[in-house]
Amino acid sequence: PIQANFRRPSRPISITSGLAAGWLLFGPPVAAAFSSRAVSSFASPTHSHSIPRRLPPVVPFTVSPAASPARIKCAFIHMSSPKTSDDGGASSSLPTTWSDVLADTSNQHRNNANNLFPPLSASSHKGSHGRIAIFGGSEKYTGAPYYAAQSALHCGIDLATVFCAKEASVPIKCYSPELMVQSVYSVEELDVLLKEEERLLEEMEQYKQSNDLMTSEMNERELLQTMEKLEHSEEKQHLLIQSELKNENKMESLVERLAKMQSLEEKLQNLRETREVSVGNIVDTITSMFPTLHTLCIGPGLGRHPIVFSAVEKVVHKAIESNLTLVLDADALFMLSLKEYRSLLEELRDYDRCVMTPNLMEMRRLNEAISGGSADTKEGYKNIIVQKGNVDTITNDCHTMQCEEEGGLKRSGGIGDVLAGTISAFMAWNAILEKENSKNSTDRGVINQRQQQRVFASWTACVAVKKATKTAYQQKRRAMSALDVSGEIGEVLDSMEGGLKLERCNEMQQPMHE
Repeated sequence: PIQANFRRPSRPISITSGLAAGWLLFGPPVAAAFSSRAVSSFASPTHSHSIPRRLPPVVPFTVSPAASPARIKCAFIHMSSPKTSDDGGASSSLPTTWSDVLADTSNQHRNNANNLFPPLSASSHKGSHGRIAIFGGSEKYTGAPYYAAQSALHCGIDLATVFCAKEASVPIKCYSPELMVQSVYSVEELDVLLKEEERLLEEMEQYKQSNDLMTSEMNERELLQTMEKLEHSEEKQHLLIQSELKNENKMESLVERLAKMQSLEEKLQNLRETREVSVGNIVDTITSMFPTLHTLCIGPGLGRHPIVFSAVEKVVHKAIESNLTLVLDADALFMLSLKEYRSLLEELRDYDRCVMTPNLMEMRRLNEAISGGSADTKEGYKNIIVQKGNVDTITNDCHTMQCEEEGGLKRSGGIGDVLAGTISAFMAWNAILEKENSKNSTDRGVINQRQQQRVFASWTACVAVKKATKTAYQQKRRAMSALDVSGEIGEVLDSMEGGLKLERCNEMQQPMHE
């Protein structure tokens, strides 16, 4: 039987809600029994006042057949029912807006909020409040890495670096003098390598097909010659000699073609070695900065060049080895959905310092990449997934939160890049505070608390961007752009942090008044 965790209802279950529950959970026969019991329970006049006039809507949830009973909390919920903690215990409701955090009487979520922002002090130095890097920006997409990096600076990050294509470096430098921009490859040079490789492969395939056909013809002639040898005739012997001469010519042609094939293979090998050198240069340039970084964001404006994807794979492996926080967005998520990078995706699933920010289409690709779309990719993930939408869902294997903060009505291109940069800032702060406040520990409770704090930090980043979007929309309406949203991030975060400080002051003054 399914072990379902239910909070005790604040009011008796009505006939209609009992019927709906029975139908959703067990089918029509049990639904009828469920409703009949509800009728008998509420038939007496003493219970008639308990039947509500308006019932909250029942929202069905699809449950995977492969899901374990321990993971199935409930097959339906009332929208008005309180949100409980992930372990099903009687803890405080999970916040969905920043107002919920400020109104938290248990202080559980307010304590998480107090651990979001590193304190400012006179002893701070350049970089002490965060150093991030963005790996993105191609000849076609130059705005995305700028939005991400600039948003991180508006959050309060000290230093932001952009690693990009040579063709994108000058435009990004012109956008902002605050960004450190370093070109790590040239799209033009990579295109030359890629096209030459494709040409060599195509030529080799043509030679291979031609050689196979010629070899097949020679084998048929050898068979005929063997049959001819069995019959003794001067005329047939003469024809056999002519056939052997033609066969020798074919053999010479075949030897020449095989030599050409060998030459093509050597050229291809040299070309691939040159390609590996180019990939290695990209990787070395980026990874040399790892000791100074708190977070690396990969994807905004990255493009989909196959050689760049090869470099991204090696960079990600190096980041995992260095225990560096990763934020993966846009084209980096597209790369992970490709078959050749399936093992990398599986590795990132077990990396709890990785945050993925898929939209609906990107989430669908990840689903299909892992299980052909038959299961939810969020199941079993140790890393954090921020699924963007009207209501953002932030989740990993143990913790789930939803951001229902009101945003603006305009959906401008680039807001996802603003969110990626904002999450990168919060993840950098999380890494700084985690290093300052605790030592490395293998204790399960400490690890769980760290994962919960990272989920909360990602959720707060979503709240901040929603609030900034609302403010920018109120000012610009239809003319709102991602740049307007990025410009509001600083004031929004200042207001959110100020609200926390005000609540702390009120709590300190309350005992004095009493």
